[in-house]
Amino acid sequence: MRFLQNKTLIAWVMVLLVAGCVYLIYSSIGSQGVVQTDQSGQEAITTDTQAIMDAIKRVESEQPPRIGQSPTAAEIYASPYIQHIRPALNGYLDGSNAGAEEAAMDITSDSSCGLGNFDKSYYQSKFIILEASDNDYGGVQAYIVFVNKPDSIFWAWVYQLGGEGGKYVLRAFCKSGPPADQTAQFKNYINEIISSAPVMM
Repeated sequence: MRFLQNKTLIAWVMVLLVAGCVYLIYSSIGSQGVVQTDQSGQEAITTDTQAIMDAIKRVESEQPPRIGQSPTAAEIYASPYIQHIRPALNGYLDGSNAGAEEAAMDITSDSSCGLGNFDKSYYQSKFIILEASDNDYGGVQAYIVFVNKPDSIFWAWVYQLGGEGGKYVLRAFCKSGPPADQTAQFKNYINEIISSAPVMM
C-alpha cells in the first residue's frame, strides 16, 4: 500500500514539474509574441521561433547535468544516453525503428541528416565516441566514428522523454565531418584512436 502511495505521490510531482515547465515556456513565448492585424482586421499573435528555442534552452539549462562539463571516458560510455545509441541503430537496422524518432530516420533534402541518408553498413559496425556533452535543448549529443568505416564523423542526439524514468530516443543523427580537404589526415588520426580505444559500442 505504501508503495502505491509513493507511486501516486511521484506521479503528482512529475505532473506538477511538467506543468511548471510548460508554463515557463509559454509565458516566455507569450511575452515574445507579436500581435499583427490580418487582412480581415482580426488580431493574431505570431510567435517568434527563436523565442521558442530560447525558452526551451533556458528551461533545459536549469535541469541537472546529464553528462556534465568534463566527463571521463568511463562516465561517457556508462551514460544511459550514450548506451542508447546502439539499440536505436539496431532498431533501425532490423526495421522496427525502436528507440529512434521519425526525425532521426528521415531522409532530408540536404542529405546530411537522417539515418536513411547513409549506408547501413555504418550502423552494423561498432563505434567509438570522440566527444559527448549535454545538449542545449535537452539530452546528450555525441560525435561518433564507426570502426569498420572510419571515414566520417556522425553527430547523434539522444533525448529522454518524460524526464527521469522516461524512455530514451535518438532524436537526430547527422554527418558532421570531416571537411573534404582533411580526409587523409582524419583517417590517420582516427586509426590511431581506434587502435587504442578502450571501449567500443
